[in-house]
Amino acid sequence: MTDDIKSAHHPEIGELEIAAAELPDDTLARMGLDAVGASQWRIVWRRLLRHRLAIASFGILVLLGVIAVFANVFAPHGYATQYLSQQLRSPGAGHWLGTDTLGRDELSRLIYGGRISLAVGFGVALSAGVIGTIVGSLAGFYGGRLDTLLMRVTDLFLSIPLLVILIVAATLLGGSVLDIVIVLSIFFWMPLARIVRGSFLSLREKEFVEAARSVGASNFRIIVRHMLPNAIGPIIVNVTLAVAEAILIESVLSFLGFGIQPPTPTWGNMLAESRDLATTAPWLVWFPGLCILLTVLCVNFLGDGLRDAFDPTQDLIKR
Repeated sequence: MTDDIKSAHHPEIGELEIAAAELPDDTLARMGLDAVGASQWRIVWRRLLRHRLAIASFGILVLLGVIAVFANVFAPHGYATQYLSQQLRSPGAGHWLGTDTLGRDELSRLIYGGRISLAVGFGVALSAGVIGTIVGSLAGFYGGRLDTLLMRVTDLFLSIPLLVILIVAATLLGGSVLDIVIVLSIFFWMPLARIVRGSFLSLREKEFVEAARSVGASNFRIIVRHMLPNAIGPIIVNVTLAVAEAILIESVLSFLGFGIQPPTPTWGNMLAESRDLATTAPWLVWFPGLCILLTVLCVNFLGDGLRDAFDPTQDLIKR
């Protein structure tokens, strides 16, 4: 089908192309468009690039992830290696971030601890994102009794006191990384399910969904190929923000002694081990706390950038 035929069948497309072609390049850039007919993902990417704080945060997260994945390369010592003659040594040459009460290198433990904390954060966010997306899409698409049932189950989970249940569940299941990911995932999917449900309730009345039904598309195809791509923006943003929340909750559980147990280091249990040394060896408190703070801030800034990038009204607000 040629461009003329497209414009004949859809005159609004031709009008938009003519109007966009008459706009100067700087106006198109401010609107997130670099060319007529740019794809949605290209427009989102252009908007995200203008959010410098989000890009910087993404770079920091990538750097932290690379260091954590290749901890064996970057860590100067083993996380359990003890130097008993150098206990509670302050930061300096040989041990750049000092040592703890057993003479273990603090920098090495931070690097290995970051591997666990980031794995828990991203693991929980992805698994909870899948569960929340499935529940929300089914509830929003089918509606009726299925919607009522799924939303009442969601409300039930939301009414449970989170921290108490997490402590009990972590105690019963154990303190391994997989156990913590499973426990947290069970209680992290509900907000996303409600957001996806709201998006699907709106999308199922759109013309393109009716057109897909009219040509005989199955419900599964309509959900996956037509509706889900149009709801992907809120899903990505909420999954990103869930990473920060999961890291914080894991840190709280480890700090309270119900999370991943030593000698496996995480930023949370490193804080728990050093809470009585805040005055005598403050570096043991500062550095794990700063790692948690930096990671959570970067994830939140990236989430804000993604939210703005997927929101087309931001271009009109900024003009």
